[in-house]
Amino acid sequence: MAELSEAEAAVYDRQLRVWGIEVQKRYVGPARHLDLHAVIRHSKVLLTVAKNIVLAGVGSLSLMDSTLCASADLDNFLVPHDAKHQASVAEVSAAALQEMNPLVKVTVHAGSADIEDLSFVASYQVVLLVDQSLERQQAWDQACTAHGAAFYSAASRGTCTYFFANLHNHTFTPLEKAGADVADTDVSKPQELQFPSLESALKTDWSSLHPRRSHKLICLLAACAEFEQKHKRPAQSQDHSEIKEIIQMHIAQARLTKLNVPDDLIEEFLCDEHLPAVNAICGGVLANEMLKAVSHKGEPVNNFFFFGVSDGAGVVQRVG
Repeated sequence: MAELSEAEAAVYDRQLRVWGIEVQKRYVGPARHLDLHAVIRHSKVLLTVAKNIVLAGVGSLSLMDSTLCASADLDNFLVPHDAKHQASVAEVSAAALQEMNPLVKVTVHAGSADIEDLSFVASYQVVLLVDQSLERQQAWDQACTAHGAAFYSAASRGTCTYFFANLHNHTFTPLEKAGADVADTDVSKPQELQFPSLESALKTDWSSLHPRRSHKLICLLAACAEFEQKHKRPAQSQDHSEIKEIIQMHIAQARLTKLNVPDDLIEEFLCDEHLPAVNAICGGVLANEMLKAVSHKGEPVNNFFFFGVSDGAGVVQRVG
């Protein structure tokens, strides 16, 4: 377990008082080796992720968002109301995050998520894309696979949220579970996981879905991906009827008579509203997953995490 330097102990004084030195050591160890590139798009989920990993002592963080503060959503705790209007959201957010933890290298990568040349992702261990179109998410996932970077994408829609993870071929050491029989659990033996691509997940065979156990957002994501491919744009609230038709068509073809995706869930997912509590839950889990991935300790989410206010449950499911 990593030891804390005097400088780290001074910076992490608050964390040490809250959860103690042993917990902070577990965070700082893997975090020191995490080089993360994140595309903000002034996303509330990303704000939570960035804050958490910076406070944990991430090795470096690079932000990308060319949106000017003058036209950005002001509901962003990293961008003050008096920020320079001609400064980008990434620049102002990076400065705020740097103040939170001077030990972390926080930089800005010029450009936006629609950049064509994605070869630069080879410089990072982990790449995070937030609130982007499914088509763009797939392009970044393919680039990360080609260049060996772990890929995460996330989005928040109304009262529901999700994130996707592609760690490619990932080896990890299981954590000893509380109450488990040590003799029956070899926590020292590494295990390997294979992660499917986002493209294969979104084109999953609907007949493989379970009417009760499969999360309804899987159907929505697959339908939205099909819509994007046809119309060359993300689905919006006015496209509710067509998204519903796509879902019903696949349900009929797969003969999933007991599978039902409620109208209100479709409406929520297609809206452009964001709930702070939902963002905080997704961002908190996602930040922890990134640290888990680089430490190779503990089984990571493979490959979707879903959360909705309607049932208040976080669900992990493998799709694809």
